[in-house]
Amino acid sequence: MFMTLHWEKQEHTRNNKLLAADALANSMSQTFITLWLLFVVNTTPSEQHDRAIRVDSHPLHNTPLKDAPVVVTVNLQQSLNTITDHFIGHSLGFPNYGVHLAAYLESRKLITIARALSPMWVRMAGNFVSGPPYKMSRGPLWDKMNHFFKTVGWDQIHVLDDNVHGNNGSWSPDKARVLVQYSAARNYSIAGFELGNEYDVQSQHDNTTLTPAELATGVQTLQTLLGEFPKYYSSFITGPDTLFVLPTFFQGFLSAGGQKVVRAATFHHYYFSGLKATLSSFTNITIMQSLAHKIDKAMAESRSVNPLLPVWLSETGSASAQGAPGLSDRFVAGFLWLDKLGVCAKKGIQSVIRFVFYANDQASFGLIDKNLNPNPDFWLTVLYRRIVRGAVFLATGRHDVRVYAACANTDKLVIKSPPRVRGSPILVGTRKNLPDATQHVVRGD
Repeated sequence: MFMTLHWEKQEHTRNNKLLAADALANSMSQTFITLWLLFVVNTTPSEQHDRAIRVDSHPLHNTPLKDAPVVVTVNLQQSLNTITDHFIGHSLGFPNYGVHLAAYLESRKLITIARALSPMWVRMAGNFVSGPPYKMSRGPLWDKMNHFFKTVGWDQIHVLDDNVHGNNGSWSPDKARVLVQYSAARNYSIAGFELGNEYDVQSQHDNTTLTPAELATGVQTLQTLLGEFPKYYSSFITGPDTLFVLPTFFQGFLSAGGQKVVRAATFHHYYFSGLKATLSSFTNITIMQSLAHKIDKAMAESRSVNPLLPVWLSETGSASAQGAPGLSDRFVAGFLWLDKLGVCAKKGIQSVIRFVFYANDQASFGLIDKNLNPNPDFWLTVLYRRIVRGAVFLATGRHDVRVYAACANTDKLVIKSPPRVRGSPILVGTRKNLPDATQHVVRGD
């Protein structure tokens, strides 16, 4: 359910009108709130302070517990985070997905779809980084990709080759220099770089062992390399891009000097393997909550080294192993995706990069499918980007209520009457078994 409600500050009709919370009423006379409810969870009424917005769900009387009234309170006194226009990004995986996509880069349909997501980070990830464009025989593909990024307004983060280390573990920048030099000569914009991918588990795949200190030295070498090219003076570096958040690698990399180089500490997250997923996996609250625990751990480890260093979720989705067939590309996948965006915003994550934008016929977790048709998560992403922007607020209820609040993106949110007000709050929530007789009311306490 999606609705936009308007309320005005009233002095004598608090019981019958939709009223602004006092925290907002001091600075504006009218504003908007958008309520987005997808599935019901149970909660009980509670008394809250005056400076809050309360969302009540009033079913018929004498109903079972599962249909009991739902009360959610939003605290507008303190912002938890700020959602920017680059809060959501996505990845292009090579060669499994990106090479197939390359055939459509001039497609008007693809360009229109891609522009709907801009501006946005696009993370160039996968085996592509250890082959082209380092081999200039594939330079034309690199040229086409960069032209496409410029056309649709995507900002590239490039994952550099993760298999060019010497016997002593030091990273050799020679192949990366070819890429950077080639790109600088053509004035290609590369906003950021990463070095390698999931080194904390890499030895399981190719018998490569790299210590956190060696990776920290590697990003320092990369920083020196970028300094050789004025085009990339301002390009940032992120890392360590671990699959797990463990002190042995995630914190170890930062402590070994990585935190002095990277713009953000980065890690990856998937809820489960697509090979084991079931329909109920996508609406399981325990599974949803598992992300919060991992974020708390990442935040604690990062802040123990550098309290001011941002944390990004640099690769993520619901199901790994190319997704869950018939589920990851269906409506049900949106519950985990929407909840992930809410949890990350509330917990202070500054960027969430979805894997993957385009998926071939062997995968089901793409925002668009092999025929360039958008999957449901694509529309959720577009809707979220157009509606939500700015300060994030704490929304609370019973432990099984999944609801999130942030300011409205008034640059994109079209409300014809009354006039739009910048900084209006947005509520995003998930509910299950929505009773037909339920009415939803937004009011100030």
